[in-house]
Amino acid sequence: MTQLKLAAELVGHEDRVWQVSWDASGTRLASCSSDKSARIWAPISPDKFFSGDYVTSPMDVDGEDRRTSPSWQCVETIDNAHKRTVRAVAFEPTRSRALATASFDGTTAIWDREPGSDAHECVATLEGHENEAKSLAWSPGGQLLATCGRDKSVWIWEANGEGDFDCISVLMEHAQDVKLVAWHPRDDLLASFSYDNTIRIWKEDDDDWYSAATIGGHQSTVWAGDFSADGRYLASVSDDRTVRVWAQRASGGEEGAASAGFYYRPDLAYECVAVVPDSVHARAIYSVSWCAPAADAAPGALGYLATGGGDNTVRVFRATEAAGGSVDVALEVAQADAHGLSDINCVKWNPVHPGWLATCGDDGVIRIWHLEP
Repeated sequence: MTQLKLAAELVGHEDRVWQVSWDASGTRLASCSSDKSARIWAPISPDKFFSGDYVTSPMDVDGEDRRTSPSWQCVETIDNAHKRTVRAVAFEPTRSRALATASFDGTTAIWDREPGSDAHECVATLEGHENEAKSLAWSPGGQLLATCGRDKSVWIWEANGEGDFDCISVLMEHAQDVKLVAWHPRDDLLASFSYDNTIRIWKEDDDDWYSAATIGGHQSTVWAGDFSADGRYLASVSDDRTVRVWAQRASGGEEGAASAGFYYRPDLAYECVAVVPDSVHARAIYSVSWCAPAADAAPGALGYLATGGGDNTVRVFRATEAAGGSVDVALEVAQADAHGLSDINCVKWNPVHPGWLATCGDDGVIRIWHLEP
């Protein structure tokens, strides 16, 4: 029987933890919090830990004497850049030494560290959002950085090296807050997820970014999404308590597109190919992460989807291609009270070590889980 086994607890933040992000090697984990800080964590012996050689005590969700598991350590605390909540954090995908943080103070900070050092230095501060920055994401090659915020905008920044960034596009097609941005793993496409109940797909044409598709179907705020490893599918989660999987189909070109916005040129179309109904999750779903299938997986296997949200439960679904172009999304395990009585704000699969999942929540704790068949 498949289960999520708690492998480590990371304690140190003084307020809710909003997001976690693995580095490209899968051996460091960044976190950010309402305590205005970001932290970098690492297993003391990565080879031993990810081979399953670890010791952990039973989860103590209410105890006041919680502490970081002996197999992990906090290697750095970054608390000198932002004046308000740090809402998002992400390692640059090609260099594990660099990362970005986005804050409710409206700024995005870029951090780098010298080889052999654990200390990050702020090398750039990106300003432009009128108020709270909610999310950020690096493109797969690390050349572009997308940010979004409460001001309904998506900004795309280009890295020119040595901490120099230029804003190359400001996208204003969403009608409400933009909650999260995510890059396609292979193509130059960016997805944004919004309080206006829609997902938009942004595309570049000769340095001009435009909205190439608007995906509707959710009945309330779309909190987050993630692409499958091969980029053929997009999963989204919502305040309507559903998980939806979308597949790119024939080109778009909807009627009325000419009046839908100056930067709206629909030439992509997406079809909903799977829905996890609202009866599965009891409250809003805030996060979803999609991991690649195992190397020896059966044909049609699409890996695992993990979700977390307001019902305090981490769920893992197996995704498989089905007949007629649909996708089967089957619940494998539901870990109730994964963060006690607290909301789960983020779930994130390790990009290198299969089956390892990081979660964080309003309890201020980060937990590392291992999916075991």
